[in-house]
Amino acid sequence: MNAYTPTTSARTTSARSYDAPLGTPHFVHGSPNTAVVLTTRGRIVLGLTLTFLALFVWVVLGSGTADASAQTDGAATAVVVVQPGENLWSIAQSVDPGSDPRDLVLRIRELNDLGAAHVFPGQSLIVPLSS
Repeated sequence: MNAYTPTTSARTTSARSYDAPLGTPHFVHGSPNTAVVLTTRGRIVLGLTLTFLALFVWVVLGSGTADASAQTDGAATAVVVVQPGENLWSIAQSVDPGSDPRDLVLRIRELNDLGAAHVFPGQSLIVPLSS
């Protein structure tokens, strides 16, 4: 009887066929230095997982930081609601009638992070109180 005896074993094949589809991992079976090999899909899943993990850590740990521009210098402040017809100048004059309104308008803009000098009725503003 003639028994079929293969000359090479599938376990000792060291190279992947070039006809293999894209994303097929390259394995060397039986090799003592077998490493973890990821497919294209595995790399994408691993990359997305690490990205979401980094984003989660950044959000959790980053939320404890304070915004320096939102902190006051320890001066007393109050909240004023803008009424129809009011602007920063009139609010500054009503808060501290004896001082120069220009300095107070600048301070109100800094405290409320206002880029423009426009305010709208119903808007709440933090204003420094005169001492």
